[in-house]
Amino acid sequence: MKVAALIIVLLVVAPFAAAQRVRRKPVIPPPQDQTAKEKQKEIAEAASQSRTKLIEATKEYQSSLEKLLALLTDQEKRAAELVETQRTLLEEGVIAKSDLEKSERALSEARSKAEGTRKSIGEAEQLMTEAIAAEQLAKLPVEESFDSFNPYPSNVILIRYAGTSHWALTDAAKVDAFFRLTFGRPLPVSAFGQTATHNQLGFDHRAALDVALHPDSPEGRAVMDYLRAQGIPFIAFRGPVAGSATGAHIHIGQPSHRTSLM
Repeated sequence: MKVAALIIVLLVVAPFAAAQRVRRKPVIPPPQDQTAKEKQKEIAEAASQSRTKLIEATKEYQSSLEKLLALLTDQEKRAAELVETQRTLLEEGVIAKSDLEKSERALSEARSKAEGTRKSIGEAEQLMTEAIAAEQLAKLPVEESFDSFNPYPSNVILIRYAGTSHWALTDAAKVDAFFRLTFGRPLPVSAFGQTATHNQLGFDHRAALDVALHPDSPEGRAVMDYLRAQGIPFIAFRGPVAGSATGAHIHIGQPSHRTSLM
């Protein structure tokens, strides 16, 4: 009886123990290369989504600025008309000089607001250009091959030079000095470091300088040649980009990035 009971126990327990051994089989982790590729894919997708959100937010912001500019332009026009009218009234002795001065200050303020809004629209346009062109930029190697016969091919949206030296905004003075000596006027800077527009849209532009020059213009070519000679990194954007932005400019410094998701 004892032998028979032992056999029955073994018959019951053995399959259960075998099943436990099957369930306890260690899980083999995926190859490290596969894990790295999946992680890179996730990062690339997140970056693409971030750029899409930035473009959408920039378009909305630019649209609101254009509506505001229309109002400010109308205010500026009416302020200018009032000043002209009061100048005539002052000559006729109808109003006091202080009345005219008050209107002139209002006109100056209206012009300043309109000009500031135009500048913000330009900054937003340039930012949108960079965001759209970032897809192409991500596909470029960190260091481009330099063709001394054709360093600026015309069949690309942007031209990137990764640079060989450290760049800081304090170096902007020497770029401006070069431009003044060469062309007799100040460097046309459109965005110096972080601006209100970049803050509004969560874009880190603290170490960058935007110059309002088309890369195919004589001035643009001269600046790019100088930057290369000095080892200063830059990205030159040709407009329009994908029919969505016309902010052709030269971005001096490393590529900017998002500081927040919108």
